[in-house]
Amino acid sequence: MSTTLLAPQRPSGIPDTLRLQSRDTRTTLVDRIALHLGLRLLIWGSRTPRLTDDRERHARTRRAHDATTAREHGYLREALLAPRP
Repeated sequence: MSTTLLAPQRPSGIPDTLRLQSRDTRTTLVDRIALHLGLRLLIWGSRTPRLTDDRERHARTRRAHDATTAREHGYLREALLAPRP
């Protein structure tokens, strides 16, 4: 097998040269709080408008839909029960 197909491996004692030695690998508390707050704001801002409507508007819409359904059902019932000429 050709050795060019394998990725070169670092010996375990040599540090990663791409990582800066002066940088801490842990995320600070302030950064974590900022990321958490940003995520919450992003989720809150992407809500659908339906969820932001008030409860009375939903109730009014539901009553209108129920009334329309009842009228359609009544009309179809009368049409089916009417004697045929």
